[in-house]
Amino acid sequence: MAALREILSDLVLQDRIFLLLGITIAILLVLIVFFAFLTIALRLRNIRKAGLWQSLEARWEPLILDVMTGERSPDDTRQFVAAHEALYFVDYLLRFANRFRGREAAVITELARPYLPRLAARLDEADPSRRARAIRTLSILGREEYADVIVAALDDPSPLVAMIAARALANQDQPQHAAALLARLDRFDTWSLNYLVSMLSAMGPAVAPQLRRILGDTQAPPQTRAVAAGALRELRDYESGQIAARVLETETERELLAAALRLVGDVGSPEFLGPIRRLARTDDPVVRGLALRALGRLGTDDDLLLLRQGMEDQSQWVALHAARGLRQAGGNHLLEELVITGHSKSDLARQVLAEGNSS
Repeated sequence: MAALREILSDLVLQDRIFLLLGITIAILLVLIVFFAFLTIALRLRNIRKAGLWQSLEARWEPLILDVMTGERSPDDTRQFVAAHEALYFVDYLLRFANRFRGREAAVITELARPYLPRLAARLDEADPSRRARAIRTLSILGREEYADVIVAALDDPSPLVAMIAARALANQDQPQHAAALLARLDRFDTWSLNYLVSMLSAMGPAVAPQLRRILGDTQAPPQTRAVAAGALRELRDYESGQIAARVLETETERELLAAALRLVGDVGSPEFLGPIRRLARTDDPVVRGLALRALGRLGTDDDLLLLRQGMEDQSQWVALHAARGLRQAGGNHLLEELVITGHSKSDLARQVLAEGNSS
């Protein structure tokens, strides 16, 4: 009897296994069919979209050419753009906007103007990618008329939208927007410092006074002040040297000190050597190396010994800056002596001398 029960139990277990296997296979087949239909549906949608674009382009291209040649007025095109095609038309014009300058660019802007309010309405949508695209398009096709809208987008909850707005304002080379952008720099403290520096310096020398104020503001975040120092360095703003020197005397945050040292090294003068010499002996290798770099550019004969000592630093990065600084400060004879005597730093000296000969 027990044997019979064991046999029946094994049969039930096998049936369950086969049932589970069958269900699994059925689910997989359903998924395969579903994804096959989904792929076909997406393919058909793309085909329809491509066909729609081809038909729209075939209708609009002659109109654009007629407006460009003066045979039609921009207002004449409205009868060829249906209400539901407005945003398609803006996207179509956007393709031309980056190709033209002068009169042609003004024509494209004029063609887009009646449809931009529809685009601006997208800034109320929940999808941040749509808001970002709307800001980018407005900055190209309606930058003057929608400047306030772009500035307001700096406070958008989406970092993507804020980034697009910031980049758009910086690219305009219009200093009246600099204050709004600079006032929100602390919001972008997670961005790459180099990216922010590039963005701000693109606004041109007109923003230098505001950048100087930020650099000298002891209440501003160190990251923000470091960005200001980097942008001033890119702008070669010599008036900021004194402010950067004060930073070297009073601050301790590495990133800010590093940015100030780079700035002083490029736009400073020998009167700022005091804090530079002190930082050339600091414990932080990053700050120490950049201080030696600045010392090489601004130092006197009295600094050759300090630069030579820097070549013995445990950090190869610091030693390299010291060797390059020594060459810049007029210490080639010390480097040549290292090569001749076969000193442990002879390879480094030889490398730096070769760099000087090739430059």
